[in-house]
Amino acid sequence: MADVFYIGMDLCSDFTQLSYYNDIKREPESVSQLNNKETYLMPNILFFSTDTEHWYVGGEASEARFNENGTVVDGIFENLENNDTITVAGKDYTYQELFMMMVKLHIDSFLYRYETAEIKKLVISVDDYNPLIFRLLGRLYETMGVSKETIELTSHLDSGLYYIFNQPSELWNNSVALYDYSADGLNYYRIDIAKNRDPKSITVIHEDYQEQMSLSKYGNDTYQMDIDFAKIAEYEGKKAYISAVFLTGVGFSNKWMKKSTNVLCQGRRVFVGQNIYTKGACYRAVAGEYRSFYDEYFIETKENVLADIGITLMDEKDTFVPIISGGKQWYNTYGKLNVIMDDTDKITIVYKNHKTEEEKRETVRIHGLPKRPNKTTKLSLEVEFESPKEGAVIIKDMGFGKLFPTTNKIYRKEFKL
Repeated sequence: MADVFYIGMDLCSDFTQLSYYNDIKREPESVSQLNNKETYLMPNILFFSTDTEHWYVGGEASEARFNENGTVVDGIFENLENNDTITVAGKDYTYQELFMMMVKLHIDSFLYRYETAEIKKLVISVDDYNPLIFRLLGRLYETMGVSKETIELTSHLDSGLYYIFNQPSELWNNSVALYDYSADGLNYYRIDIAKNRDPKSITVIHEDYQEQMSLSKYGNDTYQMDIDFAKIAEYEGKKAYISAVFLTGVGFSNKWMKKSTNVLCQGRRVFVGQNIYTKGACYRAVAGEYRSFYDEYFIETKENVLADIGITLMDEKDTFVPIISGGKQWYNTYGKLNVIMDDTDKITIVYKNHKTEEEKRETVRIHGLPKRPNKTTKLSLEVEFESPKEGAVIIKDMGFGKLFPTTNKIYRKEFKL
């Protein structure tokens, strides 16, 4: 019988982390390097050994490069849009091909530890939406030989929410602070929970401190970095009552916080971890009870759609039928609705704002369809997004069986929320 795994993957520019759901502990568990059990950070480098004619990734690549003859490939993230090719052992590779190979090898390096292993669900978390990376990873299911539904893509922010809301509830009785100090600099997220509102809501406030705090700015001056971070933490801490603080990112990996620790720990619990996003992605992979906060709360972030989009049946009750429901990332928000036209060539599209409860309506006339008997025209309505506030409703003529074949006409109604 195969070992079945729910896997969370944190894919950053320099390192990758993996976690899997431990059924016994009932929580995600980080995957360490094979050759170094003390670290979970797997370098994003490849090495092709001419001695063994084998590709290595991560920590194994770092070790093999010093023991075997071959070719090292790094800078893969930075060169994704580079059209140049790299020749390895007489074969040309694009950086995009090397990127896909690297991701697959990271996953395989974990699966190979078991005689029989299958992926039940894999959620990959990246820093933020990147169209090229999402397009490449959107084909990963083909490379891995699994169904398309097996692999999902998400962001660090979404993974952070999954991690935080699967911690003990006393940690998020009030607002929660998340500081992400990556190689690019510091970002701050305050997560406010409104339990007495209908619907219940979670609002994420984002502050970009990358110009004020970055690793390149301070160099070895950790004293000044500590002073500056303490000021930011004190300033942000006065804006809301915070139950807990979570710190993640390579910037927090060294023990430089002294003054700032005193500020952060005043009346609240503080957690430091480099594996928040990979474990959050793993919670999302398991779903079920671990995504209950998404069912109970409406989530408002910089990347989530804040409206429901649907149609009205134009009946006495003015019934609203949703195509999509808001509260999810725009790039992971999909919806489809089939309707049969009843003595009309018009559709009224409704945009309902969750926060303000305001509605916007647009009536679309479907031109150019052949005349058919009443209730023999079926239309497909789909919603696609280009950003959290912009997208289009795609209307397709589906015909009505063999009697009234489709005209293949497609109508596109763009919107801005």
